[in-house]
Amino acid sequence: MIRRLAERILLIEGENDGRYPHSHSLYLRDGGGILVDCGSDIAEIERLREEEGLAAILLTHYHEDHFLFLHRFPEVEVWASEGDAPALESFDILLDRYGVAGTGEEPFFRDLFERKFPYRPRAVTRRFADRERVRFGDTEADVIIAPGHTPGHLCLHFPTEGILFLADYDLTPFGPWYGDKPCKIGEFRRSARMLAEIGARVNVVSHEDPVHEGSIAAKMEGYLSVIDRREESLRKFLVRPRTRDEIVARRIVYGEERPGPWFDYGEWALLGKHLEGMVARGEAFVEEGRYALR
Repeated sequence: MIRRLAERILLIEGENDGRYPHSHSLYLRDGGGILVDCGSDIAEIERLREEEGLAAILLTHYHEDHFLFLHRFPEVEVWASEGDAPALESFDILLDRYGVAGTGEEPFFRDLFERKFPYRPRAVTRRFADRERVRFGDTEADVIIAPGHTPGHLCLHFPTEGILFLADYDLTPFGPWYGDKPCKIGEFRRSARMLAEIGARVNVVSHEDPVHEGSIAAKMEGYLSVIDRREESLRKFLVRPRTRDEIVARRIVYGEERPGPWFDYGEWALLGKHLEGMVARGEAFVEEGRYALR
């Protein structure tokens, strides 16, 4: 489904309401046709390419639900932020950003990304910096780098149209993802609040309900409160010392009905960040492979 946000800005809604492994995209009817992320609806993307053109694909970040259909367009230029471009150009760097390079999880991720999505390294021909003003034909946008979800997570603010594309600062009930190896919880919070403070007329996100009109300050605080609820649940579970395997098996983040290595990874990627912070603040310690509160 395509929704018109402005004369030259279209929203391509992803399959299943943009839920993983899909995401919503933007299409700019300017500059030869610019697709922002390519995990939405392949039929609509291909139709727009045939009818209006496709000069470049701008990726907000390197996660697989945003490059899902990138392999279908090997001839199209790929653009990204300076911070995230290396992970789009190198499989080894991508796996390192996920924190699985050199671990027992690496074979699972290599197979998953090569087979299901599939990942193919691409040269990033244009790289964007924070607060850079860019022109796509007659359409102007400000690049806003919002680290925390990924190191170079890129948002686009179209000041003339009053539209902000927040991508994966997505305001969903699931809550934030800050589990990539280089990312930190505090960094995610700062970026999320910075985006809310822009005060765009229309705020567009990558998953589930895509369009949020007016102020999103309260919604953003509700979204960020999921971080606190996760940590509170983790503290309750640490009423006695727990191993990593016990913490992962508890399924604080995803719920007990989600088995398998993908969810094992996600649990530890997120809760490990909480434990790092708690240990650094002197609120917890690890001894003989068990985590406990002080």
